[in-house]
Amino acid sequence: MSNHLAVAMVTAVISRLLSESLAAAGPGGVENATVTTLRPQTLAAAADDTTHGINVYLYRVVPNASWAASALPARRADGTLVDHPRQAVDLHYLLTFSGDDSALEPQRLLGLAVTTLAAHPVLSRELVRYVVRQAAQTDPAGWQQYADLDQQPDVVRTSLLPLDVEEMSKLWSMLFHSPYRLSLAYQATVVLLDAPESPAAPAPAVVTRVVTVQPSTAAPAIGGS
Repeated sequence: MSNHLAVAMVTAVISRLLSESLAAAGPGGVENATVTTLRPQTLAAAADDTTHGINVYLYRVVPNASWAASALPARRADGTLVDHPRQAVDLHYLLTFSGDDSALEPQRLLGLAVTTLAAHPVLSRELVRYVVRQAAQTDPAGWQQYADLDQQPDVVRTSLLPLDVEEMSKLWSMLFHSPYRLSLAYQATVVLLDAPESPAAPAPAVVTRVVTVQPSTAAPAIGGS
């Protein structure tokens, strides 16, 4: 399974994918665009269009139904541990696109993000390790080197999460308290979080085995019909 850094590692991998796509966009791309992981109201507070880029924000975490249904209890009735405590979760992200609306920069960035995540719907183990290596080159003491997302038994997959106008309106008005900016929602599933606690080894069924041999004083008997 994955340790407690897995959630942040998913965000880091998605951000890296988008950052490299921005750098390789070529003709028609948005110049000086960056990828951030800020609260959306920070972006929406800007009154002008000086911000150019894609913001990746984790706004919701929900239990994964498939893994929850198949999970066995981790503790006995008395509370003793019988298995590694773990939680399977799905992550919901809001991708916000900022730029000069008159030049359609937010829409161009949206198109780039959709095609990038459609081309890389699976956060493969190799991709996670690549992001860890790149992060280590930038900051050898960074937290990414301690993440083990690549070790969980299932890989993380991203998919476009449909949100209607009412849901999107609630996000911006009630959760972020900010004016709406062009945005999309994505789901990343599944992240398997494993607690460090381990169950104690069960006691052996036979503690001590004693074999006793004694000579027999009885005369041997030969049976017959």
